[in-house]
Amino acid sequence: MVEWVDKEKVFKDPVHDYIYVKDRLIWDLINTRAFQRLRRIRQLGTSFLTFHGAEHSRFTHSLGTYETMRKVLSHFDRNFGWPGDERVRMLALCAALLHDIGHGPFSHTIESVFPFHHETWTQRILIEDPEVNDILKRVDDAFALDVASVIAKKSKYPLVVKLISSQLDVDRMDYLLRDALNTGVTYGTFELERLIRIMRPHGDDVVVKKSGMKTVEQYILARYFMYSQVYLHPVTVGSDVLLRHVVSRAQKLWERNEDLFLPDELKPFFSGEEITVKEYLELDESVMTYTLQRWMRAQDPILRDLADRLTNRRLFGSVDTRALKEVERETIAEMFRSHGVDPDYYLSFQTATTDGYHMYMQGINLIDEQGRQLDDISKHSALVRSLVPESKFRIFCPKEVLRGEGNYKPIRGWLDALRD
Repeated sequence: MVEWVDKEKVFKDPVHDYIYVKDRLIWDLINTRAFQRLRRIRQLGTSFLTFHGAEHSRFTHSLGTYETMRKVLSHFDRNFGWPGDERVRMLALCAALLHDIGHGPFSHTIESVFPFHHETWTQRILIEDPEVNDILKRVDDAFALDVASVIAKKSKYPLVVKLISSQLDVDRMDYLLRDALNTGVTYGTFELERLIRIMRPHGDDVVVKKSGMKTVEQYILARYFMYSQVYLHPVTVGSDVLLRHVVSRAQKLWERNEDLFLPDELKPFFSGEEITVKEYLELDESVMTYTLQRWMRAQDPILRDLADRLTNRRLFGSVDTRALKEVERETIAEMFRSHGVDPDYYLSFQTATTDGYHMYMQGINLIDEQGRQLDDISKHSALVRSLVPESKFRIFCPKEVLRGEGNYKPIRGWLDALRD
């Protein structure tokens, strides 16, 4: 085995200032092709069309999640002697670093187009990608499977799972701060160092000191506002709808064997056959962006128009409504159809729900100064209890329809009548 001459590597980071890599295993994982691909996957999907600064990548977030985990483990080790096992420490660091390695282009949006989930692909990459798997197996033959089981939330290391995926996990801690910074909003910020300092390992759970409850409230509020104001922004939702409709139209043309430009990297996703890890990793946003540009010259007028709208930011607009009955949705769709607008590609009914705080099995438990575990934070915080789910119902369609231009005036009148 080659000796690692440089004992520490650093990344300059806008959120954490510096990200420290002190383990050769972590450094080699960062430099795999699968991980470097995350530079070509935006963290916030189509949100860059809403917030022009949201160009940051899954690569930067994955490094940030790793650094947050490194800080938590350092705090736990110094003050509570956990994990006390080098293998568990590496398991937590690797799971944090690699938790998003399975994301596809435009992140979550593409998952509603093609039938796959990024966590499933993350697990497959850890096991099936030779480069990543060989590095993980340096620990031992079972290590890659153990990292995958943490991602699957089925691990024999429940405390590591909690640190990766729970109401209070290193993934959310990094993406809230990073997304707030890059979108330019301030309500997504919270005191990360303080939050880590009040966290405690407690059996299989991660708890927080009751004296630090206000810091947890700040974190929960940041998450609440980021979802309501950024992640579920109507312009972003409209962009997602448009992207789904572009790909849906392309799929329909492919199924009909009509003329369609399709790069080799996309063909496995349209074929309906089993996709290999190698094929999956060849698809990124550079491929999708070029494909969208080519589709702007497609023979099919619908695909051509939709691709142009997305590429040149002529996005769908929205109108707020009440919850609609199925018969009302069918009436609207028929009205679009009768005025020459295909509702399959130019109409979408969306419900956006801003989650409140859910206790269930993933709550945030408090602990007192004597180390006695108390109830969930919602039992002690009126502010947390006040955060209840809120749903918004919207209709998305071309803005010229919403403006009632020309032939679309009757549709506009009908949509106006549906406003709250």
